[in-house]
Amino acid sequence: MEFILLLLVSAIPLIISIAVLFTPKTHITIAMAVFLFLLSSWQMDVSILYANGVLPLETIDLLFRILRGGSIFLMPMMYYFCYHLVQETPSLSHMKGLCNKSILYIMIGFSTIVYLFNFTEAGIETYNLVHAEGISPSHWMPVYGPLNSLFIINTFFIFINTSLLSILSLQIKIKIYRNFYLKLMIAAMFILFNGIMSGFSFFPLFFSSFNSIIAAIILFFGFFQMQSSKIHSMNKELIRQSDLLEAIMNINPNYLLVTSGKNNIVKVNDSFCELFSFKVNDLIGFKFSDFPEVKEILDLNPEQPSKHMDAKGRIRYISWGTRELQQSKTEIYQIYFGIDITEQKRHEQVLLSSEKLKVIGEMAASVAHEIRNPLTTIRGFIQLIKENNSDSNYENILLDEIDRINEVLKELLILSKPEAREQGQAGEIEVYVRDEIRSIHMLFHALALEQNKNIYIDDRLKQDCYIKIDKSHFKQVIINILKNSLEAISKGGKIKMIMDERDGKVRIRIIDNGEGINKQRLSRIGEPYYTSKEKGTGIGLTICFKLMKENGGEMTVKSKEGCGTSVTILLPSHK
Repeated sequence: MEFILLLLVSAIPLIISIAVLFTPKTHITIAMAVFLFLLSSWQMDVSILYANGVLPLETIDLLFRILRGGSIFLMPMMYYFCYHLVQETPSLSHMKGLCNKSILYIMIGFSTIVYLFNFTEAGIETYNLVHAEGISPSHWMPVYGPLNSLFIINTFFIFINTSLLSILSLQIKIKIYRNFYLKLMIAAMFILFNGIMSGFSFFPLFFSSFNSIIAAIILFFGFFQMQSSKIHSMNKELIRQSDLLEAIMNINPNYLLVTSGKNNIVKVNDSFCELFSFKVNDLIGFKFSDFPEVKEILDLNPEQPSKHMDAKGRIRYISWGTRELQQSKTEIYQIYFGIDITEQKRHEQVLLSSEKLKVIGEMAASVAHEIRNPLTTIRGFIQLIKENNSDSNYENILLDEIDRINEVLKELLILSKPEAREQGQAGEIEVYVRDEIRSIHMLFHALALEQNKNIYIDDRLKQDCYIKIDKSHFKQVIINILKNSLEAISKGGKIKMIMDERDGKVRIRIIDNGEGINKQRLSRIGEPYYTSKEKGTGIGLTICFKLMKENGGEMTVKSKEGCGTSVTILLPSHK
């Protein structure tokens, strides 16, 4: 009866060691399982001594010698904990001379020799039967041989290694690891102390078996406390990494959407939501097929970028693609991604526009040169005819028309390269803004009244300002804008010309309450040959933008369909 009870008690550390192996297998997990297995073996060899009357003495002797390995190999096992702790803890690197692999192998070798001598009479000679006395039932007590001193030395080294482990444990900075190793050291000391006391008959022999249960439970909870703390720390780190990846995904300028194998939307970034005017909660968890307008766009051929207008009215050019991601055999995801190539398209348009302007400029210079040479000759002969026939007025009409042709040719020359301009053309002069705007207003005021339209001047300049620009260029820009505004407003419409200063620059704003320009047309305004007028050439605003750029100025156009248009001109001010 006592044998069965003690055998069951000694099996508790074995069951715990098996349970430990079901946790993620690491070096410390396996070492912990081996330690508990050796502890169980040690207690089983004690329980075997109480098997008199149950097992023959020969069987008891064989099992006792085999199971005695548990108490013998605890010595290198305790040293392994010291070795592993030093290897895994950078702050203990100075202890590598004392805790290294060579010494570990020596200790394993020494314990192996002790274990082998255990099977000879030099280790154990015979057994004496101890009769029941008090609470202690009858049991066999081994009579050790002359080489049992090796076992005593082995036991002494267990104390040495356990003491070394306590010194190392106190130097660990991470609390969860320090607590575990200290509990391991305390449990080992507790077991050894009770085992020695039982061996010298201070306590009953079976007493150490019950104490091993307490030690095993302490180690079990210490180990799982450490594992729980590690898992908690890992979960926190995973959450932090997940938040980081989420942030990276959201600041990604490209558009990302992820669907599961069941066609549910599981991930989407902020860029995608902003493009399609959705909120994250409007998409996550829903079927991808519930959004046919989105699915249709995403299923486009990646070689043909789609043109899309976002919530802010900006035109975006996007190249869509898709990839399949197999997370496991049963877990497959589909990733849809859109690469924004708007800037690339814009650069292509700028390059195309510059090429157009280059061709136009070269053509304009050539045409102007070829036309003006014979035109000069014709003008000269007409002047001679006029001198010989002073009574006729036809010559004056012809001369006026030739001068008009010259003005048209000057406009063509503006589009040409700077070196293609007329050599005698006037350079920059001081243009008084207030006077020039009033002069242009007088020219258009009568025309506006005739069409039942109004043009106002709002002079907010605090003092006289002038700008350095070719006067004809300045007039051409303002006149071109006023013509467009007059055409845009209906009868009773108004145009306001506001003059003021901003950041050391003269600002001229021409604001009308006309029909306005839609977002698509506004995005292409200023492109050569792009016009919405039936008889327009699409070159007027192109010239205006070019003139502003050449004279160090800026010109911007803002408009809202149905509300009107505002053109702002900024030019460096000189006082």
